[in-house]
Amino acid sequence: MPADRPSPRQWREQLLAAIAPPRTVRTVPLEQARGLELAAPVHSPAPVPSAPIAAMDGFAVRRADLTAPGATTLPVASELPARPGAVPEHVPGTATRIMTGALVPLGADAVVEVERSDSDPFGPAPSAVTLTLDALPPENRHVRGIGEEVADGQLLADAGDLVGAGLIGLARTLGIQELAVRAPLRVAVVVTGDELADPANEQAPEQAQVAGTVRESNGAMLAAALQADGADVLPPRRGSDDPERLRTLLAEAAEDADLVITTGGIGHGAFDVVKALLGERGEGTSRFAHVALRPGGPQGYGHLPGGTPVIHLPGTPVGALVGHHLFVRPLLVGERAAPRRVLLGDTSSEGSLRPGAVHALAGRLRRDEAGREVVDLVPGRRLAPYGRADALVLLDGDAQVGDGASADRLAHTALVIPLPA
Repeated sequence: MPADRPSPRQWREQLLAAIAPPRTVRTVPLEQARGLELAAPVHSPAPVPSAPIAAMDGFAVRRADLTAPGATTLPVASELPARPGAVPEHVPGTATRIMTGALVPLGADAVVEVERSDSDPFGPAPSAVTLTLDALPPENRHVRGIGEEVADGQLLADAGDLVGAGLIGLARTLGIQELAVRAPLRVAVVVTGDELADPANEQAPEQAQVAGTVRESNGAMLAAALQADGADVLPPRRGSDDPERLRTLLAEAAEDADLVITTGGIGHGAFDVVKALLGERGEGTSRFAHVALRPGGPQGYGHLPGGTPVIHLPGTPVGALVGHHLFVRPLLVGERAAPRRVLLGDTSSEGSLRPGAVHALAGRLRRDEAGREVVDLVPGRRLAPYGRADALVLLDGDAQVGDGASADRLAHTALVIPLPA
């Protein structure tokens, strides 16, 4: 790759080293924590189960009272359903009819499943039961011991994990009522360009007659992408190519947001307002570069007055979307946005790759006959293939051989970033 152009990996590392949006920690009720990121580890405050309980419907017994192999007839001293209440001690030489989840009486050291008895599982407790065994059951057979499911103090989830249904179930089981989580990042999107028309107003006669306008789509697209990763997205702001108007919009966005994202205005032209305002010829608070990436080469990042971090994405919709997944998502979800290598499937829609850049292409993931993960390239140009894509495929244009095929294709693998729905 050109020495004067950072690779996407290098740019991502530099951006992550420079940009650290504040993450507020708050404690929320369990019901409000789903999908949020834990701010601290969660440990069990007690063992589960907290006392020995039956793992089967059957009869609690002392193993010393059993004949095995063979049949043993024992009087039934009591019946224990799975419900609150004191449990009497087990009487030696007897059996206790017991249900799954009930406390095992002190003195019993095994539960013989009802299928090995002559008892009707749906009828009342018998006065006596005959148990027929092929071998003596091991100690605590069908008895769930203290802490067998969850040990006291056990790590249930670590800081950075997302709160899901499983953790909520565990927390409820253990009496945990609230969790410390990181509040979602508040993100403001500012789109620039005099040529952008608001789709909501496209029926207005004056807009319908203006040539050279395009429907603004970056605001809605990036808002959807950010929300898919749990961000709290503020209503997108639309700017123009006027520097003072942009300065005002950025100041307003910085007041409300933890992170600001701009699109457009970062190329090399005379009307690239973002670069002119914040780059080295302007306030000098943002760094801009042409990353060795196609599409989405122009990129930037910095801080607005007051310290609010800002990331600058290209104005082309496909460049903005690619830049978001490569450079914004790592700030939101960390390693969950890291690329992974999978098998490369159908690449017939893509010809030879231009050298000097990493090519970001739309893909769809699937499983082959052996159950291996495979990605196929989705045919189409610019944003069109992303209507069906569920992965971003990264192919190195410099790793090519004489016939124009990339080394990735010859190795039949590719780096991919799965895209959230």
